[in-house]
Amino acid sequence: MKKRSKREQRFEYRIRDILKSKGFLVINCARSKPFDLVAIRNMLPILIELKGAKTRYPEEQKQKQIELCKATGNEFVVIKQSKKKGKIRIEEGLDLGYGTRERLKQDLSEYLESK
Repeated sequence: MKKRSKREQRFEYRIRDILKSKGFLVINCARSKPFDLVAIRNMLPILIELKGAKTRYPEEQKQKQIELCKATGNEFVVIKQSKKKGKIRIEEGLDLGYGTRERLKQDLSEYLESK
């Protein structure tokens, strides 16, 4: 198993801390399986996969995550580091129409813009 870089670890902690400051209960998944973080607010869990700027996202991993989310009725998002310092991108995932991705994007954007 590949060891995470310090930069990737700081990125995970940064996202975790931002979400906590926005009122989410955030759980780090053991060994980042099957997702990196689970953020819960208003009884709605958001499953989060974090990727570094240079980290690839294997299709097999993506398909397993989609299957798991469909089976449990949960949405997930992929948050990717940008090569520009302090920037992130909320990318693909599974959108079941709950508006999770947009709410999460708004929460993270508000925080990052205020810094």
